[in-house]
Amino acid sequence: MLASMKLIDLVENSGEQIARQWSGDVIKNQRTPFYHNLSKERIIPQAIQFYDNFKRIFTAKNPYEAAGEFFSRYAEERYNEGIPMHEAIYALVLMRRHIWLYAEFQATFITVVEQRQALDTVSRTILMFDYAMYFITKTYQEQMRREIDRKLGPINRIRLDGPALGGKEKAGMKTSIMAALLAGSLILTYYFHAVLGTGVIFTHLLYIPIVLASLWWTRKGISVALFLGLILILSHYFFLKGVPFTDDIIRAFMFVMISTVVAFLSEGLVTAKAMYTPSPPK
Repeated sequence: MLASMKLIDLVENSGEQIARQWSGDVIKNQRTPFYHNLSKERIIPQAIQFYDNFKRIFTAKNPYEAAGEFFSRYAEERYNEGIPMHEAIYALVLMRRHIWLYAEFQATFITVVEQRQALDTVSRTILMFDYAMYFITKTYQEQMRREIDRKLGPINRIRLDGPALGGKEKAGMKTSIMAALLAGSLILTYYFHAVLGTGVIFTHLLYIPIVLASLWWTRKGISVALFLGLILILSHYFFLKGVPFTDDIIRAFMFVMISTVVAFLSEGLVTAKAMYTPSPPK
């Protein structure tokens, strides 16, 4: 216990000095290049903040809870500063290293008994940093997920991917909307081809169900583009006899091309979101 208190007192009384030594290391270390362009005045406070909380976490009855409170906040601040996760973790490793370097320099543990007692201090310190790694990676992942959700908010709303509806409700809503859009597309195609005898302008409206289908069902949504392309060509064959097929064939081809591009983009969005969303236990 004596060795532990010596270390705690050392960190508490010399936190700023240790932080300054740490800053000189972190802004030159090859594993923390992001810090190289930052001034010591900017980064020293994050080390001081850690050393100021060292005693509270070290002596807490529930070190896991105490570590979670501090290191979650620490990780959120580093994330908002744009520091990569691996560098934020290694910077913390250097903070731990400089505690021991400073302790050795000050000859904190002199006697053999104190050196043996220091092993318990090392074990508890390592445990504290194990918790730190856990909470930092967890918080970084949560922050990344929030940022993705924020940036993709408008697209997610179009994709009906919000938390307000359950899976079955979303599927039912998408199916109902698509059925209505396809019915409208068939009516438009018939009206313009059979009644007005023209294929101009209205085909642009068909991109609405095509794009939505690709966003909602990715590659499966391409079937909507194929269906509407086939309907367009068949309608042309029955109602626009004598008019060249060239324009509608090109339009049908573009339906599929646009649908394919949107489908692959949508797959990328789904994959990116899944990377930062923990899977529920099976």
